[in-house]
Amino acid sequence: MKTFYRIFYTLLLLISFSAAAQTPDIKLPVSSSFNFIMISDHGRNGYHNQKEVGTMMGEVASDCGIRFIVTGGDNFQTAGVQSVQDPLWWSCHENIYTNPSLNVDWYPALGNHDHGGNIQAQIDYSDISRRWKMPAAYYTLVKTRNDVSIRLIILDTYSLVQGFGSPDKKYTLAAAQKQIHFVDSILTVEKEDWVIVVGHHPVFSAHPTRQNTKELVQYLNPVLNSHDVDYFIGAHDHIFQHLKDPASKIDYFVNTAGSEVRDASSNAMTQFTASAPGFSIISATKTSLAMYFINKDGKAIYKYTREKPAATPVK
Repeated sequence: MKTFYRIFYTLLLLISFSAAAQTPDIKLPVSSSFNFIMISDHGRNGYHNQKEVGTMMGEVASDCGIRFIVTGGDNFQTAGVQSVQDPLWWSCHENIYTNPSLNVDWYPALGNHDHGGNIQAQIDYSDISRRWKMPAAYYTLVKTRNDVSIRLIILDTYSLVQGFGSPDKKYTLAAAQKQIHFVDSILTVEKEDWVIVVGHHPVFSAHPTRQNTKELVQYLNPVLNSHDVDYFIGAHDHIFQHLKDPASKIDYFVNTAGSEVRDASSNAMTQFTASAPGFSIISATKTSLAMYFINKDGKAIYKYTREKPAATPVK
């Protein structure tokens, strides 16, 4: 009889574990929603999954009615572009993201590899391309659809890391402080439904070698926490991550690589992690802000929704 019960409980545990391990299919947002894509660490001349991710990104963008695209930096590996005529514009961007659904506005951030080249060339390409929209190394914009508004603040985190961590003639402490002041000044007056801050380096990370970006934790994060920031979305680690700091109301994400990926890892802050090439979709309504992690096969492997109550009408 004891043997029977041992077998019974073992089978019960196996069935329970199997049920828990199965992830239900996550439906992508419908095209009538306010959706945009984020892609990061992607510019590799089409290699290391970039072309495959770009092709699937076009299909998903068409199905979901993507309104615009944000990059998390490292647009051109491994040393940026040198000019607006650099062949990398074609091999890393124009010849990769060819689906008509991707002919929407692109709002790039800069990564550490971009800083290996000519930053001004990426800014100036905005005057040549109809979809590349980069007014400065860091900037802000507001996107709206129907009655929903999103404030985006797109940072140059490499300048922050270098300016605060090891200032030299190119990256100064004064310039880093100026960028932090810019963030604070924008957040002080913003009135949009949702606030998303984007930077190449993550604030928090479970990556075993890169870990948290100490300069952002010390200098940027206190400013973010003093305002109504909903999401901080970083990149750089080449893995998907969602992290929560018990002392913060912000959701911290790391967008995966649009090309080469690394092994996933986790820590006490981890809500989700995965090693998979792909991109993210952010979908907004008046009362919800959803993050979808999408792999190169077009499958949503994770969804998180941040919700808030509807505003009370003024009588």
